[in-house]
Amino acid sequence: MKFKYHRWFQWIAVPFVALAFHIYFGYKVIGRENIPEGGCVVCPNHVQLSDPPFAAVALTHRTPLRLMAKKELFHKKAFAWLIAALGAFPIDREGADITAIKTALGSVRAGQKLIIFPQGTRGAAEGETKKGAAMLAVKTRAPILPMYITENKGFRCKATIVIGEPFRPDPAEKDYAVIADDILHRIYALKEQV
Repeated sequence: MKFKYHRWFQWIAVPFVALAFHIYFGYKVIGRENIPEGGCVVCPNHVQLSDPPFAAVALTHRTPLRLMAKKELFHKKAFAWLIAALGAFPIDREGADITAIKTALGSVRAGQKLIIFPQGTRGAAEGETKKGAAMLAVKTRAPILPMYITENKGFRCKATIVIGEPFRPDPAEKDYAVIADDILHRIYALKEQV
């Protein structure tokens, strides 16, 4: 079943999520001035379920967002409608998902911010990366925006989100693994600002 992205719903929902996160976690964002105009590939670390909404809140409701999410999250219709309306689209992580890749490429080319977790999943080792973010950035020639989100978040933890400076990978570099490792290195280098 196909669900639609509703920009108006995202525009309304993200401030409510921001308020709820301020009340529950307490958080601050460092580096919002680094968010580039137009489309880009946003690459946060991913260790908890709250990381995708934290990334959205850090980018604010004024930014049209899309998010790659594992297809398993789309099995329950009500939840699938909700996350799709907020900008998520499914990806089959087992193989080359052409539909998801086309959606991602189209989103960035349309000027949207695409959130993709370079580690591919929660709980991946700090040095473990997937090549998708690197491939999308190279194919679209869009900047990559590294983002570090505090780990071990809980009630009133005063979480911090650090948005790094955008960069473009070397177009001559054809090894996506090298670019993916560079992305992850830049993400975890932001941890020092927390």
